[in-house]
Amino acid sequence: MKNKRTPDIRFPGFPGDWEQCNLGNISTKIGSGKTPKGGNQNYKSEGIPLLRSQNIFNNKVNFNDVAYITPEIDEDMANSRVQKGDVLLNITGASIGRSAVYKLNHKANVNQHVSIIRPSSEVNPYFIQLNIASEKGQKQIELNQAGGGREGLNFQQIAKMAFYFPNLVEQGKIGDFFIQLDNIIALLQQELTTLKQTKQGFLQKMFPKEGEFVPEVRFPGFTEDWERCKLGEIVERITRKNKDLESTLPLTISAQFGLIDQNTFFKKQVASKDVSGYYLLKKGEFAYNKSYSNDFPWGAVKRLDKYDMGALSTLYITFRPTKVNSDFLVSYYDSNDWHKEVSMRAAEGARNHGLLNISAQDFFETELKIPKENNEQEKIGAFFKQLDDIIALHQRELDALKETKKAFLQKMFV
Repeated sequence: MKNKRTPDIRFPGFPGDWEQCNLGNISTKIGSGKTPKGGNQNYKSEGIPLLRSQNIFNNKVNFNDVAYITPEIDEDMANSRVQKGDVLLNITGASIGRSAVYKLNHKANVNQHVSIIRPSSEVNPYFIQLNIASEKGQKQIELNQAGGGREGLNFQQIAKMAFYFPNLVEQGKIGDFFIQLDNIIALLQQELTTLKQTKQGFLQKMFPKEGEFVPEVRFPGFTEDWERCKLGEIVERITRKNKDLESTLPLTISAQFGLIDQNTFFKKQVASKDVSGYYLLKKGEFAYNKSYSNDFPWGAVKRLDKYDMGALSTLYITFRPTKVNSDFLVSYYDSNDWHKEVSMRAAEGARNHGLLNISAQDFFETELKIPKENNEQEKIGAFFKQLDDIIALHQRELDALKETKKAFLQKMFV
């Protein structure tokens, strides 16, 4: 079967086959920089940006956490200065394959972990970047890694990467289309980030600070102090086993997505096929995951909302609310207010295999402050649930748009 040389979806008015080219044949430069002599001791708080792999994302150069070098060091690294329109490609480490077009006229340099691909005048840099970011481009990078014990790409392999190209005008149209799509994605991402930050701000203000019993922001009509209680006084522990296999759905707790199907989250089966010894968790019940991470140093507590029931490892601590509003409790565990209580009871320095060493008994001894009136609990819970629903809607829209972009990348390239 003859190789197809035209895409499935194409702008009208562009006939003819696309032509296959190696990056080396359509680039005036393929190279990278180096770490300045003296390493990060020569990094400054201002000066000329030195772009490293952590600054290169797909179609975005992120200047957060950028290092700066002096004009003298930049002069010593003149061969790796970046120009507007260069395609920057991460060539080592976990972020290998991430690429972006440098869009600024400002001076910048790169270190040895970032390759500069400087397209010739017959090629649109955005078209090259899109090809590198496509499934086909990432597959070539995967096949060409040449780092021995460490993932890596060399310049010869980059030069041999092959893609199909239309004429420059069609390249520009395709590039502009994806720039617009990326701008919409970036806008949605910013809106989502703002919503999440807004929620965090409300969580800080709508729960009493340490040593206080009244929140900074409160619904009108409520004046009483909140009351302190132990978690075990307002919830009931669940130790119900899945012995009759009422559920064969293995659950895991994702700090971002909550209680979710383990097979979907890990894209493979992680749990034992026999889940009869697991806890049986039902919709509306809670679980505490003692696994910690940089973003969630004291684990995560989530409510089962996505499924009617599921099976959960007995490493988790599970419970149901009995004398507290369920939505209020969700909001409380979305805040950081409970972290200190857990930290006081977790065995100091004892973190076994990524798990905090806190017993169920100690967990239920943790103290929290709740409004005395159920109506206030309900109002707070409903407020944050509405905010969560808006955040979830924006997340779905963003995910759908990213999938749309992925589909266009498959259909609009050869």
